Order: sequence, then structure tokens, then C-alpha cells
Amino acid sequence: MVISMHELSITKEILDLAVAKAREVNSGRVLQINIVIGNASSVIDDCVQFCFDFVSRETIAQGARLNFLRVPVQMRCRNCGNLFCPEKKTWECPQCMEWDAEIVKGNEFYMDSIEVE
Repeated sequence: MVISMHELSITKEILDLAVAKAREVNSGRVLQINIVIGNASSVIDDCVQFCFDFVSRETIAQGARLNFLRVPVQMRCRNCGNLFCPEKKTWECPQCMEWDAEIVKGNEFYMDSIEVE
């Protein structure tokens, strides 16, 4: 598995945020972290898990379970305004057949919620 500095740094940010939120409510441990990842993002679940296991050692989040919710890609055609989920082989608008679309869902990467002790 190849881990980039980008994955390590974003995972560290998630850890820091979870620990800070847990401390706000005087929690002893972070048990679970729910993360939303868009399918168009470059973030890979296994890489985030690997990085998290490394950076969370000796913190109140060590051993916390990461739950990943994947968001499918949704596009909006700039020509006709049609919302569609692109096929794997083409990002062509199925309504007007134009190739001028923007991603409106699927780029997400954020911590949705945490469960604490």
C-alpha cells in the first residue's frame, strides 16, 4: 500500500478534530468516527484507516472504529441543467448528449460525527 503525505495529513486533521470534540464534552475515549467520502475524491478508505491506526496511537482515539459512507458522483449538465449519475465509461449528459458537466456531489471528504465514551 502506498500512502501519500496528503492522506496522512488529512487523517491527522480528522484525528485532531475528533479528539478536540471529545474533550469538549469531557470524554475519556473516542469510540467511533463516521467519515463521508465522495467517490470522485482521491481518498481511499484503507489508506485512511492505515494512517489513522498510526497517528491515533497513544491518544484517546486509539482503537476507534472508522465508518466510511461513500457518496456516489452526481453531475449537472451545464447545457440543459439535467442532474445525472455518470456511467463509468462516459460523463455525457443522457438528456442532451453534451459533454459539459460539473460535479455537484462526490467530492466530499469530512467527518460527519463521532461516538464517545
